[in-house]
Amino acid sequence: MSNYPDYVHQTLARARADGQWCCGQPDAAALCFDILALFPGCEEAQQLVYELFCDEWTIYDNRVAIQQNIDEWDDRPWQQRRRLALSYRFMSRWDGKYKMVHDRGGPGDVQKILEDGKMELLSAYCLGDEECTDYAWTIFADAIHKAKDPQKTLFWIGWQYADLGFFADAAEALGELCSRFNDEKARRLLAEVVWWRDNAYRIPWIPPAGDGSRYDRMMESIDPSAPKTKDYVQRIRNENQLERIAPYRPSIDKGLAKLFEIFTPDKKEASAPTLVDWSFLDKDDGQPRELPDWVKKRIRMFEKWKDELHTEMLEDLKNMHKWTRNIEPPSTPKRYDPNEPPFDPSEMLGDFDDDLDET
Repeated sequence: MSNYPDYVHQTLARARADGQWCCGQPDAAALCFDILALFPGCEEAQQLVYELFCDEWTIYDNRVAIQQNIDEWDDRPWQQRRRLALSYRFMSRWDGKYKMVHDRGGPGDVQKILEDGKMELLSAYCLGDEECTDYAWTIFADAIHKAKDPQKTLFWIGWQYADLGFFADAAEALGELCSRFNDEKARRLLAEVVWWRDNAYRIPWIPPAGDGSRYDRMMESIDPSAPKTKDYVQRIRNENQLERIAPYRPSIDKGLAKLFEIFTPDKKEASAPTLVDWSFLDKDDGQPRELPDWVKKRIRMFEKWKDELHTEMLEDLKNMHKWTRNIEPPSTPKRYDPNEPPFDPSEMLGDFDDDLDET
């Protein structure tokens, strides 16, 4: 670290100070990514992000937030990417993020092509059809070739990959952009997605990757008629996708890809020390249990409305989460910055703030 300018040391010191307080970890990590955008090899910044993410309340909050979308026992491979994507969205604070959220269509002259490419990515993200990622890049490459503004188009593509958890692909697209254009925002986003690419295997609130066998076992108790993991992808392929990819060829030939699979030894996911004991997942008996705390809070909120819509939503909520397991909060209290005024939910939510009390 001695070779870096003073402001690097000062920024990292500020990140450590800010990151000790409740909910300060994302903003503190953003300072580290600012440094990595300028000095990609700064190991202290890289490690500090991980240390910030290991805060026990950060782990708890992310586990609960992700569980509202995906049960922790769902070990289908594509759900792991969704967990990573959700984690990235929850924790990312780069400038321009919210502008990009409202610019989901991309540059107008190639918007239709970009939309087709994103649909392929979504098929891999939501439905587990990994073959779609090969078509996505071919379609995106066509958009880059035809775009009036390739810089903006590449940036949009890089952000789409990052937003959906394809961090390696995001790094390639943004790296290509940075090699062709002097783009400060792209360098900043590239620094962040490279970190996520290199550290995805050890995000502390994400359960170990699986092959869908645990999901299949749980579904035998929940709904025996549900498709198995191995049957799921084929079931959701449709005519719309075939029409969308008809003009293109995958970025790697299927036959060639299979040859690589045969002659390339299986790459095991890198292991890392875990801060959560995930052994409970394999001990689950698949039976309904008491609803998680966050579901109970939502039920109390819905019960304040007496209309038919919320009554129906209430029943759906109860039925949907019978097999969602409660996550216990840390025993140590949250640490708040004494220089910051306390957050008062009633300022925004009025009477509903009672349902957001901490457990």
